[in-house]
Amino acid sequence: MNSLADHARAIWQAAVDAVKPDPLVRQALTDAALGIGAALANARRVLVLGGGKAGPAMAAAVEGVLADQLSKIEGIINVPAETAVSLEKIRLHPARPAGSNQPTAAGAEGSYEILRLARTAGPDDVALCLISGGGSALLPAPADGLTLADKQAVTLLLHASGATINEMNAVRKHLSAIKGGGLAKAFAGKRLV
Repeated sequence: MNSLADHARAIWQAAVDAVKPDPLVRQALTDAALGIGAALANARRVLVLGGGKAGPAMAAAVEGVLADQLSKIEGIINVPAETAVSLEKIRLHPARPAGSNQPTAAGAEGSYEILRLARTAGPDDVALCLISGGGSALLPAPADGLTLADKQAVTLLLHASGATINEMNAVRKHLSAIKGGGLAKAFAGKRLV
């Protein structure tokens, strides 16, 4: 007979397996009902942009599904430094050290590169945005009129006040060049997937 601990481990493992990035991205890209695969197949270029702790696994899945279309992929995803492995076409940009929620110059640099690439999109290009947990902290480019030091000070104050992640993100989006619709605005009416 299985113990309560065995049941708890099985439940935990089922939850972990249900949110693994690779199969979820593969499913989304190949599900004909969603139409993402068709949009990507018909695109002149596929721009893969985003940030988050699951970025490496999501990007690898995209490259795997689109293996026959790698020549038209360009991408950059901000990820924790220790997860920035080499992929074929999508660059994983080391945006901050592990375990840190503080905005970094490297994260801001990667965010600005993401915005620059987004602005190059033409009418026949498709943008595939990969955002996962930690994306907000990994995409810290300051909004116009703010500095990285301003964002770092606000982040420290929010942490010190005991703000929840939802409260922090509600503030962050107003201080960001990329969050709160900033990335979408960079595409200026181009096709987003």
